[in-house]
Amino acid sequence: MTEDHALKTVRSRTPGPGPSGAPASRQGFNPLGWLDRHVILIVWAGVIVLFGVLRPDIFLTELTVKTILADQAVTCALAVGLTFALAAGVIDLSFAAMAGLSMVIVTKLSITTSLGILPSALIAILVCALLAMVTAVLVTWLRVDSLIATLGMMSVATGLTMKLTEAATLTGKFSDSFAAFGQGYWGPFPRPFVYAVILGVAGYVVLEHTPSGRRILAVGSNIEAARLTGIRASGLQVTAILVSSTVAALVGIVLAAKIGQATDTTGTGYLLPVIAAVFLGSTQFKGRVNVVGSLVSALAIGTGIKGLQLLGTTPWVADFFNGAVLLLAVAFAARRRRQ
Repeated sequence: MTEDHALKTVRSRTPGPGPSGAPASRQGFNPLGWLDRHVILIVWAGVIVLFGVLRPDIFLTELTVKTILADQAVTCALAVGLTFALAAGVIDLSFAAMAGLSMVIVTKLSITTSLGILPSALIAILVCALLAMVTAVLVTWLRVDSLIATLGMMSVATGLTMKLTEAATLTGKFSDSFAAFGQGYWGPFPRPFVYAVILGVAGYVVLEHTPSGRRILAVGSNIEAARLTGIRASGLQVTAILVSSTVAALVGIVLAAKIGQATDTTGTGYLLPVIAAVFLGSTQFKGRVNVVGSLVSALAIGTGIKGLQLLGTTPWVADFFNGAVLLLAVAFAARRRRQ
């Protein structure tokens, strides 16, 4: 059975976006359906207008735009990695802890050894990849539910992070060039945001325009049907888990350069924002997890949070806002499935 025939078979066994599983292309253009899939753009524009009216002196400034892009760069990059995992049907809860562990490893090595940044970064990536392989074995070979396996690995990574920091704030001994790697600008854009965009473009191309990406999406759509058509679902899930963890490790390295310090709680603070962005993005554009939806949702949520902060709200608002967005996204996705 050829790959194209296999993928067509998987799609035929999975309900399409239209009523009764009918392909959307046969129903003609549906304005309400289009609006339903692109409502995040309208909400984002509304948020900009709202806070632009409430605080035009602060919100509608170049500094605020740069701050939002710099703040959301990490969330956007992590969202790309999580999108790959979810596209393959893997619920990864360990990515934020992996990013924190990578950040601490790089920072710790800069303090306690004479290794340069490249060997230190490689060690951080290899450690995260090794932990990811353990998770992959649990999920694909022992058939442990990915939610449980990654939750356990999140705790393992968090424990290792706490051991390395010993409840202290580590201040890295980094070179100026490495600091510029995470703090500098390319034109008007913060470098971490440029990295996130490059990663997003690469992720989009792979998932949407390559055979491997189509196979990953097929596995996430219906893993049993994918297996029956000859797709090696386990291997693709291993790849997706490794991608998520490797992206997290790279993000941790950028975080080390961006902040210059590391604590045992820095990474885990990105768990809820990234999940909220990816789940909200899964309801937009494609009607499934997709890189563009994840990135746009991350920026829209970040814009709303920054606007609330500029109004003088307290720090708890960010967690409240992210949690509310996640609940709304899950409810929205559930309603769409019922339809």
